[in-house]
Amino acid sequence: MHITRRKFLKDSALLGIGTAVAGAPLMSAPSILTRPRVSPSTGVGEAVFVPVFSQRGQGPNLLEWAYASDERWDAFHSNISADHNGVRISDLEGRRKFGINVRWNVEGFGFTFLTADNEGAMYDLPPGGKPVSYNLNFELAASRVARNKTRMRSFEATGYTPSREVRSLTALSEEYLADARKAARDADRCAALSDHSLLHALCGSEALELDKGRQDIQRRGRRGDFYLGCNARAAIQMEEDLFFLRFKELFDYATITYVWKDPSAMGDFEPSLGDTRYDLRDLMFDRLRHHGITVAGRCVTWFHTWVTPDFLRRMDYDALKKYVENHTRELVKHYGEGMFGWELINEFHDWANEVQLDPEQIIELTRLMCDVAKDAAPSVHRIVNHCCPYAEYVQLKQWSGQPARYRQRTPWQFTKELIEAGVDFTLIGQQMYFPYRDLQDCIVYVERFEQFHKLLHISEIGVSSGPSNDSVMSGKVRFPREPYPWHRPWDEELQADWTEAMYTLAYSKPFITGCVWHDFVDTDAYLDNGGLLRSFKGEPKPVYDRLAALERQWNILPRASATEHTHD
Repeated sequence: MHITRRKFLKDSALLGIGTAVAGAPLMSAPSILTRPRVSPSTGVGEAVFVPVFSQRGQGPNLLEWAYASDERWDAFHSNISADHNGVRISDLEGRRKFGINVRWNVEGFGFTFLTADNEGAMYDLPPGGKPVSYNLNFELAASRVARNKTRMRSFEATGYTPSREVRSLTALSEEYLADARKAARDADRCAALSDHSLLHALCGSEALELDKGRQDIQRRGRRGDFYLGCNARAAIQMEEDLFFLRFKELFDYATITYVWKDPSAMGDFEPSLGDTRYDLRDLMFDRLRHHGITVAGRCVTWFHTWVTPDFLRRMDYDALKKYVENHTRELVKHYGEGMFGWELINEFHDWANEVQLDPEQIIELTRLMCDVAKDAAPSVHRIVNHCCPYAEYVQLKQWSGQPARYRQRTPWQFTKELIEAGVDFTLIGQQMYFPYRDLQDCIVYVERFEQFHKLLHISEIGVSSGPSNDSVMSGKVRFPREPYPWHRPWDEELQADWTEAMYTLAYSKPFITGCVWHDFVDTDAYLDNGGLLRSFKGEPKPVYDRLAALERQWNILPRASATEHTHD
């Protein structure tokens, strides 16, 4: 069975509510995730992380796939493998230090991806062919407890005072871990104590981040530089007055998509070379602006297998550059200074690359687009958008529709290379569909971009609300077959919980200046039942009401003194 990285993410977002659309069990160890990619090295020893399965449920408790990451938490390719006997790695392909990333069932919290990084110090492979063995349960707990301590210290240095809940959860996790260290020679007892430590550490992680975020929001006051948005496709699917009534209660920002091939209600933007279809999108743009909504354009280029037309696939690099130059100039000039920004490239960090460019050509093409867009509309934001935050595709060695031919970069590495090359973009977009990570992992990942001193939008955010009567009766969504991924099986209230938490964390970070929900209505959502409304009739879900309440809460805060962000 062939699984693309985007499908991998989408299927993962549906875990706990059934099977993939294609009918294969979700995350059931398809061959692309499990077959060895590199022969074991004989020059160094092997590190083995041995699990002790103390979970009471039927599982699965360890996904039979894993990937390695470096000191910066960037994924890299290795010969790592995972099965019920443990996680094995013996070839780092030239790197010295590593951490491991596994999906582990923490009963009481969720079947979630976790990182073990030797309490922040990273692991080394043993020399001379010698093996070394670790207790996986202990390593996962110790790594999270260590990170909580580091986060707590850094927060307290800024004046943060932890709540009683945060102090209690982190203290319990530390006490259980200390007992686990003492029981190191008894693998089963050590693992059982480590499991208790990890459960409290994960709960403490999320409580810590939310407590700090809420204190920061209260201290800084209301922000005038934060956009709350959603894609606007439902504007052509709902009765117009109802759409704007529901949309404007939550959002002041909307996106319109301009992909070449679009199977949605938007229709293809350029079904054949030179045949651009502006009429519907112009109408949407005018109506949104009439209602005072800020508008951004999406996907000037998105070289994903889903949307890349044959006429582009057939072009050589010189022809592609000429096309992209003209295409960018035409689109940006068509709307002039009326757009807030243009997402010039989408997922081009060596994932969506059906035009098969090498890394240097990708940088060059991105530079060209940014220069053309700046010339055509200097005050309009030039956005570089990323998907796949944890870059699992690097271990898969996979582009969106075929095996990768060149080295692959994580979103963070790609951003760094763009900046080092002097590419003149102004805003980073990072997608954050529920990534099978806890809340702390989500915000720690996004914080890595702060060092680049660019504005950042959570450009696509969403999560399913689980099975509904209609989706189960239609066969579109099935009931869970695996442990739940976060807190409990997905339902409408849990969708609202996750969304409220993620928006709170984003709003608390000054360098994050927007969140854009995908999608507005369940009926046409990218994630099954991932909308804010149940149907085009406009019935709000709890997540809609929760966002509205959160925004009312923020709006009664005193306005922050900081001025709104601008760019040259």
